[in-house]
Amino acid sequence: MFPDVPILGLTATSTSRITVDVQKMLCIQGCLVLRASFNRPNLYYEVRTKASSQEECLQAVEDLLKTRYCSQSGIIYTTSIKDCEQLMHGLRNRKLRVGCYHANLEAPLRSKVHAKWLSGEYQAVVATIAFGLGIDKPDVRFVIHYSLSKSMENFYQESGRAGRDNKRAECILMYRLSDVFRISSMVFTQQTGLQNLYRIVEYCLDASRCRRAIIASHFDEAWDSQDCNAMCDHCCKPKERKEMVVTSFCQALYKLISNAAAVDTKLTAQKLLDAWYGKGAANLRDISIPVPKFSRETGEVILAHLLVTGYLQEDFHFTPYSTISYLKRGPKAAAAMSDKHNIIMHISGKSVPLLSSEESHKTERKIPLTSNNKSLAPYQKIETLNETMTKSVSLKTTRVPKVEVLDQRIASDDDIQVCGAEKRRSSWKRKVIVLDTDSDD
Repeated sequence: MFPDVPILGLTATSTSRITVDVQKMLCIQGCLVLRASFNRPNLYYEVRTKASSQEECLQAVEDLLKTRYCSQSGIIYTTSIKDCEQLMHGLRNRKLRVGCYHANLEAPLRSKVHAKWLSGEYQAVVATIAFGLGIDKPDVRFVIHYSLSKSMENFYQESGRAGRDNKRAECILMYRLSDVFRISSMVFTQQTGLQNLYRIVEYCLDASRCRRAIIASHFDEAWDSQDCNAMCDHCCKPKERKEMVVTSFCQALYKLISNAAAVDTKLTAQKLLDAWYGKGAANLRDISIPVPKFSRETGEVILAHLLVTGYLQEDFHFTPYSTISYLKRGPKAAAAMSDKHNIIMHISGKSVPLLSSEESHKTERKIPLTSNNKSLAPYQKIETLNETMTKSVSLKTTRVPKVEVLDQRIASDDDIQVCGAEKRRSSWKRKVIVLDTDSDD
């Protein structure tokens, strides 16, 4: 495709900000960036609340494999090797044909598990992220995340192993607050570990937005929710979007944290929730704080929202055996205590009718491109080589479908002129970065 190009950079999944960082680190200026869209139209995205007990979680997965995905092939991702083996044994005890795959297995055994899955002897592989690169089974009909991924990029790549035959496949993420703190204690030492984790938590907490719109926002793409075609849980069964003011609840949690500090005690998320709901140690409760009338599950959602928006903050402490995450006031605590400040959380209301295709276009709304990077410019339509492409000015990016990238022929700078780059002299060589966000092959 590019015989005169001295440098070709390839990546499976990259946000615009990471792309710019890579360009700077490699000192690549004025390069052409070809980027395929994140969207996989045949994938259905869904988030489910994970049960509190191990037995109920196993029952939920068993029901899926025996009914919804009966005789279909899939992958179940777990966070740790221990979880991987426990889940496999639990499902085998329920007469399900599953194998286990993780980095601690000997290579011959991993190959054997992989072969049994490819042949259909195993309906599913219970795996850690070690089960990834090189997996190219076209008829994977489901990918279940038994717990959170560590980032949106990880989730996108792992769920993207479903439906590579372009037929409908489903990607289910099972979410529970306790999993957030398990994973945060693993990633908090990484430079952007907590930030990446909180983005996937926001994806789970969102009560009404199109799942594709959330993913598009993360990857700095414009997205019209009507184009989802009811291929996510929110677009398939839309609900009203309501606002809930949670300022007083935040202040109540602050008071409980302060009371605990007065008796030289730190609170984990679960102990903080116990104290809020009038349970647990008596000296950690406060009779002046009313017990919430809503369910504990709603209380967990409020606490998670306060965490990812900066009103609460994790405080990590090491023990000889583990790392414990406690909660303390976050960087936005001063604002939360102000009488003029409201903390708004969006929740789902009653179901609303699903619009027909014709009605959808009459009421379509553009989803704005959101990013903290102020240098990101709006996408502009240009005509190039008789094809309509989209160029991101500040990123010097040309967006084209992957099939068009493979067939593209670029003869000179007169065919595609990258904004901000001078027209090359005959002695110059073009540098190209290709970003293919729908595959890790």
